[in-house]
Amino acid sequence: MMVFSSTLMVAQDPKAVLDKMSATYKAMPGFEIEFVQKVMSEAEVLDRFSGTAAVSKEKFMIKFRDQHIYCNGPVLWTYLVEAQELTITNFEPEETFINPTNIYDIYKKGFTYTYKRSENMGGSLVDVIELVSTDEDSDFTNIIMYIDKKTSYLKAWDLIDYDGIKTAFEVANFKPNQTYAAGFFEFDPKKNPVQHTEDYRN
Repeated sequence: MMVFSSTLMVAQDPKAVLDKMSATYKAMPGFEIEFVQKVMSEAEVLDRFSGTAAVSKEKFMIKFRDQHIYCNGPVLWTYLVEAQELTITNFEPEETFINPTNIYDIYKKGFTYTYKRSENMGGSLVDVIELVSTDEDSDFTNIIMYIDKKTSYLKAWDLIDYDGIKTAFEVANFKPNQTYAAGFFEFDPKKNPVQHTEDYRN
């Protein structure tokens, strides 16, 4: 009985769940996901699309619709495939900026968090934790995370803005512990034809 009660208390401690998730991702050299993104107003789906992302520490690559985004840490390349347009900038995200490299750490600053419930998602039990922003400049008021109880992988998350619009992300496929060759997170003009380039780096 004492062991059962102790386990239940840990499972319902939001910080313990979030810290374990963070440590799990940080221990990986990299990972890849296939995701589905839905923009919703109440129960109505306003927009839906799928994409892929690869992450290695502070580096990431995202591909969705007609857009490819590469970031090697200091530099961000945004490539519009159909228009063959490339924009290059310094990558200097604000603390409240959410990207694939910090979603599992975002709770550590600017948010309070509450354990909501345990539920079944796609055949797996998940802990549902709600983050509430304490930063007036944040783009989102709430983030709801669905964290696999067994693996501590983030299976889905919802971003809710000040207008009540929810952007829901669901991980359709996850590949942990991936490694990448040098240059993987940098834009390669030999593989992607460019008709126009805007370079805004300092």
